[in-house]
Amino acid sequence: MLEVLLVIGFFVLFGSIGGFVIWSFVHVRKRDGRSDQQQAELVRFVEERGWSYTPSKPGGGDRYCGSAPFPDKGVNIDVSDYITGEFRGRTFCCFEYRTRGAGTDTGDRQWRFHTVFALTTPTPVPRTSIRRPQALDRLDARMFGGGHVVELGIPAFDEEFRVITDDEPFARTLAGHLAQFLPSDPRAKNAPLQFHGSELTTWHKGRLRPDQIDPQLTFLCDVVDRLPEQAWRTA
Repeated sequence: MLEVLLVIGFFVLFGSIGGFVIWSFVHVRKRDGRSDQQQAELVRFVEERGWSYTPSKPGGGDRYCGSAPFPDKGVNIDVSDYITGEFRGRTFCCFEYRTRGAGTDTGDRQWRFHTVFALTTPTPVPRTSIRRPQALDRLDARMFGGGHVVELGIPAFDEEFRVITDDEPFARTLAGHLAQFLPSDPRAKNAPLQFHGSELTTWHKGRLRPDQIDPQLTFLCDVVDRLPEQAWRTA
């Protein structure tokens, strides 16, 4: 009788472990929000466009340090689903950047995903951020590169957006050309802009999906198209 109970207990124990492993796998996949089919669709979409896809790119996030959603400093920051190509005659890249969120009561630290889109600009420019107002804008400006908040004196723009930069003259030139476009375009409300080096970036929380790529790159191109050559010459 004891042997029978031990055998039953053995199968119950390993059955429970197996069930927990399966539950954990399904839970993580559901939490991360992308199925195998969605992953395959993303890769197929990239291949159909003639773009390049790399599953993981160690160090791919290093050059974006100091700009949201990346940390102020970092080395060998890994990004995933790294896509490069051309869109409307400009080179671009887009990818996922993920970090560990706060732990739960069980100690499980969930991944937090950000999707980043970057479009190459004609020349390198001073770091300038244009985004929706936030409570800690001035603190963020000091923490990320010692910049400061710039107001244009245009109520329709200043009420809707914050300009943060470490080069105020350039930021005024840049934002001044966008002062009418951004408040009138609904896409700008959910797409923060960051000029950093030779790239213009935007980002949002969540996973990278095929149906997001064209709209986000179109918006970035529309922004660059509205900047005259003078804006790049003053950089």
